Amino acid sequence: MNRKLLTLIILIICGTGLYFWYFSDAKVIKRNTESLIECFEKDAGDGRFGGAITTSTFRDLLDDKIGLRVDRDDIPYASDFGSIFAKGDLVQMHGGLANSPAIVTITDKKIEVINIEDETATANLKFHIKTEKLPRNLDHTINCNLTYKQVDGDWRISEAVLTK
Repeated sequence: MNRKLLTLIILIICGTGLYFWYFSDAKVIKRNTESLIECFEKDAGDGRFGGAITTSTFRDLLDDKIGLRVDRDDIPYASDFGSIFAKGDLVQMHGGLANSPAIVTITDKKIEVINIEDETATANLKFHIKTEKLPRNLDHTINCNLTYKQVDGDWRISEAVLTK
């Protein structure tokens, strides 16, 4: 009887520890960042349904207003770009990309949660993106600093800065 009780107590303690680890802010932000990058991967065979699902996921990751800035000089058509977008505008742009014939391949993903303080967190995302079938194809390594804001218990992206 004591052995069964001890085993049950150990399982409860381990389960509780695993629960708090899995749902810690750092792990949630890392999973959200992984989901963000998956929203932009696109294969030639992806149809409209797959695009709608990724656009829905993309929408759920964003705050109502998102600051987007490009601090790079090696991408001529995007250097020194900066603006604040409504969530709906970015979701609409993402939907257009998801329904385009473009092929987007993302490799060498590295995610680092840098800081979590109160209801704000920062993370760094580094990846290599290559596109095909677009008017201006990309083949760049991107370094992106993300700022997350906690809204109603969920971590949402409020700013993205693309750097070298």
